[in-house]
Amino acid sequence: MENLIFNVLMALVVAIVGIIAKTLLPYLKAKEEEALAKLRRTKWSWAADIIDAVVRAVEQTVSDEIHGDDKKALAVKYITDLLNQNGISLSDKQIDALIEAAVHTMNDSIIDVTTDVDVDETETVKIE
Repeated sequence: MENLIFNVLMALVVAIVGIIAKTLLPYLKAKEEEALAKLRRTKWSWAADIIDAVVRAVEQTVSDEIHGDDKKALAVKYITDLLNQNGISLSDKQIDALIEAAVHTMNDSIIDVTTDVDVDETETVKIE
C-alpha cells in the first residue's frame, strides 16, 4: 500500500513539474528574445551615436584640404576603433550606411544664413 501511495505521489509530482515546465519554458523563451531584441536596439543606438559624434568631430576638426573619400576613411578609422573599444561589431556596409545617415542629418541641420537680398555694405546698422 505504501508503495502505491508513493507511486501515485511521484506521478503527481512528475505531472505538476511537466505542466509547470510546459508553461514556463515558452514564457522564459519569450523573455529571452525580448531581452536580446532590447540589447540589439541598444547596441545599434550606441553605434549610431558614436558614428554621429565621429562624423561631426571629423567635419569640425579636419583641415579644409581633406575632402570626400579621405575624410570618410579617417572617420571610418575612428569609428572602427571606438566600436571595437565598446565591444560593438558592425559590418562595413552597416558603418557606411550609418555614416551616410549622419552626414545627411548633419547637412540637413545646417542653417543657411545667406539670402538673395542685395545688401549695401556701406550702410551702418545701429544696434540698441
